[in-house]
Amino acid sequence: MNTEIDPYVLVAPVHQLNFIHQDQQCIDKNITASQAYHLMTSTPPKWLKIAFKIRDFFSLHLGGVQPIQGFNSQSMALEQGGKADFFDVIQVSKHELFLQSTDKHLTVLVVLKIENYDEQKNLLRIFTSVVTYNFFGKIYMLPVSMVHGVIVRRLLRNLK
Repeated sequence: MNTEIDPYVLVAPVHQLNFIHQDQQCIDKNITASQAYHLMTSTPPKWLKIAFKIRDFFSLHLGGVQPIQGFNSQSMALEQGGKADFFDVIQVSKHELFLQSTDKHLTVLVVLKIENYDEQKNLLRIFTSVVTYNFFGKIYMLPVSMVHGVIVRRLLRNLK
């Protein structure tokens, strides 16, 4: 497997990133990128809901960042310029979904990209990249960087 990441799916050049993560899973051929996102986020585990509440409390009181309230499990159609939970929809097609969230501390880009795998399955690849702008952004990313892979893998289980 090619381990090099296409710069097209990153929020900035690799040398400017403060965090990068990649994961993947085979999915049914008929699932679009938007559907994969909705399936992944529609039933988050209770511990993730609690983690978002903790994040919102500390981010508001220490960083002056508005609460994001986690995933709201709405399944409305995603459109460029619209919202997907706390993300801005940057680009959307059948096989790609670019979601971005920016505040005064960091910018995160999450990309869901679907590639052909075999006759029955496609490969969903998820790329997350982050650039931090200040000390709070770096501190915020410390715990996030430790659990992000666990979160993504848990959400991917919703696709099985």
